[in-house]
Amino acid sequence: MPVSEPRFANFGSVFLGPVLSFFSQRLLDNQPQDKPLYFLAREGYWLQQAYNHYLNGARKQQKSYYLLASRAFLFKLLLSDEQSYTYSLKGDFTGTFYDLMRTRFLLCDSEITTIFTEHVFNTQIDLKKDKSKIIAMLTDSRDDIDLLVAPIKCAYLAYLKSIEVTAQSTLHLVDLGYSGTIQSLLGILLNKDTHGHYLISSNPGSHKVASTRAYMQGYLKEGVKIGDGYLPLDRSMFLESLLTAPNGQFRDIKFNTLNPNSFDMYYGRKVASQRYFYLLEQVMAGALSLCEHNAQRAVNFTANELEILLESYLAKPNMIPHAVRHIFDIDDDVAGNGTVNAIQFFGLG
Repeated sequence: MPVSEPRFANFGSVFLGPVLSFFSQRLLDNQPQDKPLYFLAREGYWLQQAYNHYLNGARKQQKSYYLLASRAFLFKLLLSDEQSYTYSLKGDFTGTFYDLMRTRFLLCDSEITTIFTEHVFNTQIDLKKDKSKIIAMLTDSRDDIDLLVAPIKCAYLAYLKSIEVTAQSTLHLVDLGYSGTIQSLLGILLNKDTHGHYLISSNPGSHKVASTRAYMQGYLKEGVKIGDGYLPLDRSMFLESLLTAPNGQFRDIKFNTLNPNSFDMYYGRKVASQRYFYLLEQVMAGALSLCEHNAQRAVNFTANELEILLESYLAKPNMIPHAVRHIFDIDDDVAGNGTVNAIQFFGLG
């Protein structure tokens, strides 16, 4: 059994504790009465626990759920819906149509070769130049795609109903940020207005998404994009690598064959922070404890104070203890980059 070491909890309390305390306070101040918050996988795993610890310290009660979702899973679920292509067919990609379907839309080999002809799935594409060609390929196979995703969509909608998602008039979602892609996709899937509560929002305000409205709100910073020079966003993978559930990317859902009222969930590969989850739990124990402590004593952070603290860790070398450096991995499979270690990527080792 792993031994609990104070150094891990201490690091969690000074690095993540203020972030989670700040975010939890803003969520409590902005949660609508009698409406639950839905914390999106995977960052939401710890964000929800931090929020609950903060509520406990503040002696308040609010309803919340952990909601399983991922960009790639929703891309697949909405593969025949042209309204989703604004989100699923953006960014860079060069390679075969087969590789695009496999990496970005989670289709397996048998699904790709069954739905599309050999000529189609071997076609070389450049997403920036060939978007209209890709849409035409998908449109030609829409009936087959619908048959493929129908049982998955049926199970997922039943899962969402089980956590009261479908009963909401406006769905309140919580995530680190940044562009609100999952929020928009859930709005399209459910035909519901959504309200996104983010640490950082690149696209704040109200947006028309298909026939719905998506409102996006950032509590630390709004209106900044990656590459603008705002360090907490440009180097957000430091937070993403630690704020992760014990499972890999959510990839599929099916009804349980023995109990049709329960579900079998399927996940992707694990990165270091998930393989060494017992270490991450020790780090997070310190952060969660600070959340509760700050709520009890009404200790608040300003956005400026939090930015100064984050920048000291995100810009200076050797601020991250050697004992936890190996768990700063994230998977960036949707973008085709595989596993990335934040400390190595930014040269702070």
